[in-house]
Amino acid sequence: MNIKLNDKLHEIAEGTSLANFINSLNVTQQGIAVAINYEVIPKDKWVETILTDNMELMLIHAVSGG
Repeated sequence: MNIKLNDKLHEIAEGTSLANFINSLNVTQQGIAVAINYEVIPKDKWVETILTDNMELMLIHAVSGG
């Protein structure tokens, strides 16, 4: 099964949750947001959000400063 994250294809197993996928990327979860098909998914929903074939995800890193 394939999904697209920030315009890059990733092959994942069927039934993979958003939480497991983000963990597999080895990125810190502090200061990030994830949108699926342009809808931000709250972190407390990542475990129950199951990814499906051809989903488009966007990983957004918050930055501070002005």
